[in-house]
Amino acid sequence: PELIKRIFDGVVILMQGPLDPSPIYFETVKGSRMLTSSWEYAGKPMLARLDFLPSLLDFNGDKKDEINGETCELLLPYLNMPEFTFDRARQACGNVAGLCTWVRAMFTYHHIAKFVAPKIEALREAEGKLRVANAKLQSKEVELAKVEKDSAECQARLDAAKKKKQDLQDDAERTKKRMEAANGLIDALSGERDRWTVQSNEFRDMIRRLVGDVALSAAFISYCGPFNAEFRQLLFSSYFLNDALKRKIAVTEDLNIVRFLIDESQITDWQIEGLPSDDHSVQNGIIITRTSKYPLLVDPQGQGLQWLRSREEQGDGCKISNFNDKFFLDHLRDQLRDGLALIVENVTEDIDPVLDPVLEKVVVRAGRTLQILINEKPHEYNEDFKLYMTSMLPSPNFSPELYAKCTVIDFTVTMTGLEQQLLGRVIGQEKAELEEERAKLVEEVNNN
Repeated sequence: PELIKRIFDGVVILMQGPLDPSPIYFETVKGSRMLTSSWEYAGKPMLARLDFLPSLLDFNGDKKDEINGETCELLLPYLNMPEFTFDRARQACGNVAGLCTWVRAMFTYHHIAKFVAPKIEALREAEGKLRVANAKLQSKEVELAKVEKDSAECQARLDAAKKKKQDLQDDAERTKKRMEAANGLIDALSGERDRWTVQSNEFRDMIRRLVGDVALSAAFISYCGPFNAEFRQLLFSSYFLNDALKRKIAVTEDLNIVRFLIDESQITDWQIEGLPSDDHSVQNGIIITRTSKYPLLVDPQGQGLQWLRSREEQGDGCKISNFNDKFFLDHLRDQLRDGLALIVENVTEDIDPVLDPVLEKVVVRAGRTLQILINEKPHEYNEDFKLYMTSMLPSPNFSPELYAKCTVIDFTVTMTGLEQQLLGRVIGQEKAELEEERAKLVEEVNNN
């Protein structure tokens, strides 16, 4: 068909093939005005080529960009033909109708590409510049991050240095204040230097004599309990003290056992509990509280028993019994188990053998508990258990074995002791305000 020939002329023009060199003019074909066809000269040979279809496909690649304005001018008369449409081409030959649309599309592509191509090129240039700018930006951002990191480290060091500086200034200010206070204190106490020097020498000498004084005190507690006040003093000064001096042991020659071992507040507490105020009774209180053995009091007047009752009954669980009590063993087992005090009164010259393991402290460990044998039966033993024994006999004849097992303490009231007790009672009655003042002074001294 004639329309198909003209379509192939458009394909030849796009592929820049040769057209019929005859002059181009319009002719009337079946009532339609058409350009002279180059079918025989160019279109038919092109269609006969084996690479026609591959060349079309290849043209759709980069070759379409080779279309120029002259090519489009040559195509324009064909495209202006009223019959040069897809519908007319499909009526003429459906297989070639696509080429009609392809020719128009290539023409349209060129006109669009004329305006788009510069923009695409500009876009490419802009993208290239953008890539360069982004690379520079990234490089600068890396440098900025490094600078910021260095700046943060410098700022941290600066803050640390400022803090250290402030701490040093605060410490210097505190040191200055302490130095000023110390200088003021030194100036204020400069007059006390001589007294402190004397006291320091006294303390040094006291430390030098401390071992000997402790040895004399231990000997007094261990051996002087069974004797009265006069014989205690004789034994202490004539035997213990002289023996220490002969052995060249540094001791205090005028050592006061009572003042060395306890203070006034302790004596006051004992007197409140009922202990007589004479020196002999105070010595007995020291021996009772300091001895490692269980004490046996020779107490015809009952003063020691009265004090022990008042002292131990202030706590919970203290029991008083005697060997004739049918519940004595029960009381003994209970107090041993619970670690409480047991006072055995009215002891005779013979001690019930059931107490021998207790007096000798024959204690064995069974697992986590301590046990002691009483009548060949083990019973639980608590280390807090305390045992006191008192005898009303004025001059008991205890066996040497008993003296070895417990600490015998003479609580018998002598004439001298009675005088001191009566004097204390008279002062308490007649000069109660002096006694109260003394108690307050003792309390203040102990608190300081």
